[in-house]
Amino acid sequence: MQVFLLLLGAVGALSLPFDDEGIFNTNTCGYESCHKPKPGMLNVHIVPHTHDDVGWLKTVDQYYYGSRNNIQKAGVQYILDSVIRELWEDQKRRFIYVETAFFWKWWVRQPVKVQAAVRDLVSQGRLQFVGGAWSMNDEAAAHYHSTIDQFTWGLSKLNKTFGACGVPRVGWQIDPFGHSREFASLLAMMGYDGLFLGRIDYQDKVNRLKQKTMEMVWRGDDTLGKSSDIFTGVLHNTYSPPPGFCFDVLCNDEPIVDDPESPIYNVESKIATFVELCANYAKSYRTNNILITMGEDFNYQDAGMWFNNLDKLIDYTNIKSAKEQLNITLFYSTPDCYLKAIKDANPQLPLKKDDFFPYASDPTAFWTGYFTSRPTTKYFERESNNYLQMVKQLQVLADLDKHNEFVLNELKSAMGVMQHHDAITGTEKQHVTHDYERLLNQAVDDAMIITKQALNKITQKDANKPPLFDFKRCHLNESRCDISENNDKFIVTIYNPLAWTVKEPIRIPVTDANYQVFGPDGKEIETQAIKIAKAVTDIPTRISTATKELLFITEIKALTYKSFYIKKSTKTKRSNHFEYFTNINEYFDSIKDNFETEKDNFETEKDILKPIEPIVLPTVEYKSINLDVLKDASNFKELDSLDKFLKGYKHDAKVSRMRVQYPKMNEDEMRMLADEPRTVERFDDEVSFENQYFKLDANKATGEIQQISFPDGSRLNLTINMYYYPGCPGRNSGPSDRASGAYIFRPNATVPTKLTIVKTEVANGDLATEFRSYLNPNGYLNTKIYKNLDFVENEFVVGPIPIHDGVGKEYIIKYETNIVNNGEFYTDSNGRQMIKRKLNYRPDWNVTLAEPIAGNYYPVTNEISIQNDDVKMTVLTDRSEGGSSIVEGEIELMVHRRLLWDDAFGVGEPLNETAMGSGLVVRGKHRVLIKNVKANTKKHVFQLHMPVHVLFSDATNIKYDEWLKLNNDFSFIDKDLPNGVHLLTLEPFDDRLLIRFENYLDDSEVQVNLGSIFKGLTVKNVKETMLAANIWADDYNKWSWNNDSVEKVDKIEGFVVKLKAKQIRTFVVDYDVKK
Repeated sequence: MQVFLLLLGAVGALSLPFDDEGIFNTNTCGYESCHKPKPGMLNVHIVPHTHDDVGWLKTVDQYYYGSRNNIQKAGVQYILDSVIRELWEDQKRRFIYVETAFFWKWWVRQPVKVQAAVRDLVSQGRLQFVGGAWSMNDEAAAHYHSTIDQFTWGLSKLNKTFGACGVPRVGWQIDPFGHSREFASLLAMMGYDGLFLGRIDYQDKVNRLKQKTMEMVWRGDDTLGKSSDIFTGVLHNTYSPPPGFCFDVLCNDEPIVDDPESPIYNVESKIATFVELCANYAKSYRTNNILITMGEDFNYQDAGMWFNNLDKLIDYTNIKSAKEQLNITLFYSTPDCYLKAIKDANPQLPLKKDDFFPYASDPTAFWTGYFTSRPTTKYFERESNNYLQMVKQLQVLADLDKHNEFVLNELKSAMGVMQHHDAITGTEKQHVTHDYERLLNQAVDDAMIITKQALNKITQKDANKPPLFDFKRCHLNESRCDISENNDKFIVTIYNPLAWTVKEPIRIPVTDANYQVFGPDGKEIETQAIKIAKAVTDIPTRISTATKELLFITEIKALTYKSFYIKKSTKTKRSNHFEYFTNINEYFDSIKDNFETEKDNFETEKDILKPIEPIVLPTVEYKSINLDVLKDASNFKELDSLDKFLKGYKHDAKVSRMRVQYPKMNEDEMRMLADEPRTVERFDDEVSFENQYFKLDANKATGEIQQISFPDGSRLNLTINMYYYPGCPGRNSGPSDRASGAYIFRPNATVPTKLTIVKTEVANGDLATEFRSYLNPNGYLNTKIYKNLDFVENEFVVGPIPIHDGVGKEYIIKYETNIVNNGEFYTDSNGRQMIKRKLNYRPDWNVTLAEPIAGNYYPVTNEISIQNDDVKMTVLTDRSEGGSSIVEGEIELMVHRRLLWDDAFGVGEPLNETAMGSGLVVRGKHRVLIKNVKANTKKHVFQLHMPVHVLFSDATNIKYDEWLKLNNDFSFIDKDLPNGVHLLTLEPFDDRLLIRFENYLDDSEVQVNLGSIFKGLTVKNVKETMLAANIWADDYNKWSWNNDSVEKVDKIEGFVVKLKAKQIRTFVVDYDVKK
């Protein structure tokens, strides 16, 4: 063996990625290495595999190293060690591996001899990679942009290491909880020949088993047509071994005992059972081939147990078959080889044109809760994708040093992990969530060095000068930023990662209203100061002194950064902020709250300690004064003085206690007490606010928007409200006892509970108007319209979700209209194509729903809409959420969940997120578009998914006049790309560039000249690849099914790229940097 390994070590390195010999010129790996099925026999493909979650019950590192085995006995390093040893023992053995994140972590720690041995196994097809992405991604909450990136990253590792033989040919999505149509389309564009699924709806599966439709041609996109077709097979037993045939150290099934002298000899019974099982499996498939998965979660830590028993199973079954003429043959195989056998058999397969959502595993277990679970993690993932795209672009456009790619790759890896089907889904244990967030936050922080280098270089027009600005990110989702709060002068830099001009509202947390904003040309920008809502300032994780947001609206060109100089002003700006209360107690509570928020001012404003004489109730005796609520580390002396003063204040013979109590008063008396009489003036309940595009009518008493009207005289009833579903409790002893949990949405009511209004506020200004509704329990809605912007923005704050009543709750927002949508609505598929949904309906079978709410929920990655013949209402989300149209004319979106029971699908703990000792508070936003039914709103979708980046720098050491001399407004391209063209990817790719263009139009062809886009780059050569950039487009031959022809892809002419409707094209570009 040592001699053999030494010989292996002499083998030269395989070709680099994109070797011009292509991927098919190999004699031993891939399809060429497959065992040939025997005609006239049932060919049983035995597929050894392990399913290794990239985080779930344990963290990524805990799983890899085998730590915390008290949680789960799992160590990935031992799996790979053991499998490689066992594969060497017998050339007939096969194994597949999926998760490149784990494989790469193992690979880089291996000595040269082991690496050489693994290369040999791969080159012979004995070890094959399937899937091959960084992780096995989710298909509901994951966005197509991030899915493409994590496939590109994982496959690039395999391609560079193993060349052609490392290219996966099939997708392996055996554990995600439902399957998206867009993912099938993406795999087809990546050049995969097939896709295998594990989980589909239990009713769908029963129907497919009966109808022999477990294998199909899945059309990924109607617009793309046959080019998006991909063979798709559903595995018979999810991904587990058949019952009784799990031979892992973690299993309890009996091994095959082949010693006839042993009292537990069981060869005959084991083989007979297996033959019968195979015959039953075969009844549901259309060819004489079946695939049997032999593996489970984190199996093969002792691979010898598996392979010894599988060797016996194969040998003894084949002996029995030959002896008894059973016409069955077993052999080691892989999904690739099984797919090749199906292709050679040339069956007529059904065509599927929808998706596999929602997934249910029994009548009450609809896996639709995870569409929303852990909403803050989902938001952070979305935000981090935007950072990733920015730093990839700036690394190229600013021509930065190659060593930066280390931190860029760190962020790619972290984002790849986040796409895992137990990460972005929120279906992991709480400590694993924290570890995911740690990994991602560290990666984003590290990668921001690219932004700092790029913007300093361009701003100063000199790469050799020391950095002038920090360009830091802030927690704007909590309206907090150290730089803007603690500096009288600061710089705000905005970067637009999209390839067209955008106009966006920018909100800066500040401590007062008196600021001036100057644009790059030195002109002062119109601003509006808006008081930050109490619902925001009360977020437990928010540590901030900001009390207002400074708002301005700016237009930013494509791939452009733009800087603004902001400084405190001596001018005083009056805030047009009005509060409306539904009862007097809420008004007095607000006075108390305002008093408490000003407590930190006691130290510097001692004159305010002269109290206004209160109205005293003589029946209340003075006992003691509790001033703890006012104390901080520095004001004990002042509070002591206040305490003594109050104790000396007497009324009649008794001292009043300074818990001031206000009697009921008429409004004239109330005005006399108010600091600002405006806050308690009588107003009519009806209020309207408008911009150039629409007018909103609202009611202050109900706290509701009522109607939206348009300049052409048309109008639509529109109400925005917050509700909650009580979550079902249960011990999960059976379907009727199923609890709502991290995976499962099971409401304990068919009609949600509406939150009640506490008070409303209106903030008016020249740039924006906000209509705020404070709701009970612990909800907040803020409907905003902006000057010259054609969307309604709805901000929400939810939490802490109360659980003192012992009831978990699932909060939703409803957009209620009088649109007649006939039970039909549309949701996006991974942020790309839209899919038509219909209540209580499935295209492939007659569905029966024991859970009419959860069974009609679908994933909403970016958008959901309803429409009639004339008008369409679309709601855009800032993160993945679950949504539906349960009631005619309504859209509902689930925004937060807090539950007290586990749903018994493995996590082992309730979905009860907390922060700072209380329930997690979530802040987010939706954008509402009401347009003609034919209007294309894709640009709006992109602009919320990839919003402008807002970065902050301290300007204490730079004068305004000096700042004006800098390069504060710079575009990396000369003009917007043509309408319909989205620059999906721009990133370094070794010494070249990787560029993707997407046509986001549904019905029009567009084109773009790649050679004339970027100001600072000269394009020398362009070569097209498949979507994941690991196969040259010229080398790929698409498989056709059902005797269909395959459409040919247009060649590019020079540098002109033509894009058919919905098409994405990927290019590797040789270039020079212009001096």
